[in-house]
Amino acid sequence: MIGERNSSILKDRELSFSKVSRASKKNIDTDGFVPLASELMQLRLLAITALLSVWSYSVSTGAEERVWTSRKGADVTAQLLRVEGGEAILITPLLKTVTLKIEDLSLVDRLYLVEYGGVDPSAVTKSEVGVPEKDARDMSKTFERVKEKFVLGTDDDLQYDMLKTEHFYVITQGKIRPMDVAEVAERLWRGMAFQHVNFREDWGARRKLIFLVEDKKAYAKLGDWYKAHLLTLEGEHMRDVAVRARMLWEESSSQTIYMPDPIVAKLNIFGTAKAFQIGDIKNSYTEVFGAFPTHSLSGTLLSEFIGGIADYAEDGAMALRIGHAYYKEIKLAGHTETSLLDAEVYDQDEIVKAKGFDDGTKWAKTLRELVRKGKVEPSLEKLLGWKEVKDLTPESIVLCYSFAYYLQSTPERLNSFANMIRRVQYDGAMPVPLELAKLYGFKTSKEFETDWTEFIKSQDFK
Repeated sequence: MIGERNSSILKDRELSFSKVSRASKKNIDTDGFVPLASELMQLRLLAITALLSVWSYSVSTGAEERVWTSRKGADVTAQLLRVEGGEAILITPLLKTVTLKIEDLSLVDRLYLVEYGGVDPSAVTKSEVGVPEKDARDMSKTFERVKEKFVLGTDDDLQYDMLKTEHFYVITQGKIRPMDVAEVAERLWRGMAFQHVNFREDWGARRKLIFLVEDKKAYAKLGDWYKAHLLTLEGEHMRDVAVRARMLWEESSSQTIYMPDPIVAKLNIFGTAKAFQIGDIKNSYTEVFGAFPTHSLSGTLLSEFIGGIADYAEDGAMALRIGHAYYKEIKLAGHTETSLLDAEVYDQDEIVKAKGFDDGTKWAKTLRELVRKGKVEPSLEKLLGWKEVKDLTPESIVLCYSFAYYLQSTPERLNSFANMIRRVQYDGAMPVPLELAKLYGFKTSKEFETDWTEFIKSQDFK
C-alpha cells in the first residue's frame, strides 16, 4: 500500500424512543369520562394485545429484524411496523416502539423502506448530504480497556496496551492516549455504514487493528518485526509488499501491514492492520478528527470495503482512495496535514509552481483559478489511469480531491456514489470512464467531465 506521512507541504439529537402508549394523567376520553382503575387495566390489556397482534403480523409476513441507523442517534435493532407521515414506526425485540424520521435515516434504511415499506423512491435522494460522522453521538463510553497485552515479541517495544471498541482494537506503545483515534475510527465507520449498502454486513463481527506507536525507535522495532514477518509469506504480491515496506517504512507516518494468521484467528480481526508512527504530530492524535488519522483511516475503510484492491495495482483505485481520503480529511478536520511519499517528484512547470497547494483550505480556490484559466482540465481517462504516487503532482492530487468532492456533493450524486462503490466491490475494479459517467446519469464521459468542471468553477466547491 502507499505510504503516507504528515507534512507541512500539503496540509444529539437522540433517537426518539416512544414507549408503549400510557394513559395520560387525566385519562379523559372524548366525552370527558374518567375511566375507573379496572377499566384502565382493560384498556392497557387491549393496547398490549393489539400491539402484539401487529408484531405477530409483521413476523408472519417476513418483516426483517435489522439494524436501523439514524443520522443523529444510536443504532437500534428493530422490525418495521409501518410508515406514517414521513416517519418509520419500528418495534424492538422488547416490544418498544421507535419512531424515526425517514429523512434522518441512512441510505441503506431508505432503500429498505422503498422496497419493503411502500415509500416513494424519491425518499432515497431527499435526505441532506450532511456529515454523519460529526452528527453521531459520542461513543467513548462504550470503549473497553483490555487487561491482556498484545504481544508481537519479547522486546518491550513489541508489547502493547489494547483498547477495544465495537469495530476496532486500538493498541498503543508509549504514553499516547487511544481514545480520540478510537472515536474517529468509529465515527468514520458509522459514516460508511450510513452511506453504503452491505458495509455493515460485510464487516460482520470482525475488528480492525490500529497501531499507535509514540516514538521512532518503537516504530522501527515494529518495522523490523514486520519485514521479518513478510519474509515468511509466499506469493509475488508479498515480495512487492516487502520491497515497499523496506523503502517506505522509516519515512512514513502510516503503513498498512499484514498480520499473522494465528493473531487474526485469535482476535477475529481483519488480515491487515493500520500502523501509525506518532512522532512530532501528537496533536493530530489527541483530538477527534485529527487531520492525519482521519485521512488515513478514511482511505483504509473505503479500501477494505471495496475488497482491499491495491492502490498501485488497479486503474482508478488510487485516485478514488486518495481523493476520498483528502475529501474526508478536509471536510472533517478543516485542513490537511498529509502528503504522499514521492509526491514532491514532479516537473517544475508553471502549474506546479502555483501558490495555494501548500494549504488544504485554499485548494478549491487555487484549482478553481487554474481550471478557469485552462491550465488544468479535468479528465476521467487521465485520473483513472494514475497508478504510481510518483506520477502525481500537487494539481493532480487536488484534482483527485475535487473528484471525490463532486461525487458526494448532492443527495443524488451521493446515491450514485454508493452505486459506483457497490459496482467496484462486486467487480473488483473501477468502472471505465463511460460506465462511471452512466452511473451518474450522463450519456458520455465528456458530459460527466463538463459537469465536474462546472462544479469546480462554482462556489459549491470549497
